[in-house]
Amino acid sequence: MRTLVSVAAMSLVLAGCGDTNSGGDGDFVPTAEHSFDAITVESGTDDYWCQSWTLDNDERLYVNKVRQENDGSWHHSNWYFVPEGMFGEDGTWRCEDREFNQARAVVLGGAIFAQSTQSFEETQSFPEGTVVVIPPRSQIIGDVHLFNVSAAPIETSLTMGLLSLDESDVRVKLREVSFALNDIAIDPQRRSRWAQTCDLSGLVSDSFNVYYVLGHYHQWGNFFKLSFVDDDGNETTITELENVGDVLGVTLDPPINSGGAQRLRYECGYNNTTDRTLTWGNRGEDEMCQFLAYVDGDTRLGAFPAGETPELIEETADGTLRYEVPCGNAPFAAPPNE
Repeated sequence: MRTLVSVAAMSLVLAGCGDTNSGGDGDFVPTAEHSFDAITVESGTDDYWCQSWTLDNDERLYVNKVRQENDGSWHHSNWYFVPEGMFGEDGTWRCEDREFNQARAVVLGGAIFAQSTQSFEETQSFPEGTVVVIPPRSQIIGDVHLFNVSAAPIETSLTMGLLSLDESDVRVKLREVSFALNDIAIDPQRRSRWAQTCDLSGLVSDSFNVYYVLGHYHQWGNFFKLSFVDDDGNETTITELENVGDVLGVTLDPPINSGGAQRLRYECGYNNTTDRTLTWGNRGEDEMCQFLAYVDGDTRLGAFPAGETPELIEETADGTLRYEVPCGNAPFAAPPNE
């Protein structure tokens, strides 16, 4: 079994572009809730911060829903749970000042929520009795990206709530799956699709279920698809969305079973209307192709290959370029932190 051998290998960027439960949720009554400090963002600038919230939980939390509400200019934010005190006191701080990065957060704890791009309010829900487990004495840390397109400075804050279940109501404990297609070079003034197929043989059982999927790309993205692929090359679609600005977070109830398939394939589509090649990056002028999913099983999974050579497979009748990027031996497994 391939296992986690390097913290650096787990560089995660989880933020997504929507959720089937975006907007208000009248049934949401948080078990725990916190409003983070307001942040001032200057006009026309990107800004990056970390924010932290100690849960003071003496017992495990079995989280079934997460809700965020913000005042605007939140391009995206990724939220993790880590042992309390690991990165210092609560508040708002520069991530690099405390040597925080997403790789360390996932190794030490796990991912709990990914905010949809520029969403003001959303609820991430799992099916009934299905949870992400946060260990006792944990701290929530958000890696946040703010972007102010207005003509004046703004002050903005975010409130997060967790809805947790009693242990007796838990049926399924979820594990994170996160893949990122780093080797994109999206042709200028062209439509294109970029795909990667990763072999999970030896890392997953013959039968596992996908309960939630959240895809991510930036403003030039217009398509996302995630599929199982069996030994004969047959694809079973888990989720597929095609629309600029479409919600890319999907709660699967009932979940989709792998049916023995040992490979995952994901694909992102783009319409690059600029005169420059778009490459991987976290800023609005760059692009991404990645997903976060939650599955049942005994391990967390990741794949973040870099330095692979894309292959142009075809140009379709409508002029779309189709690329395939090798995944190589990138997929790895890591035990849950409970």
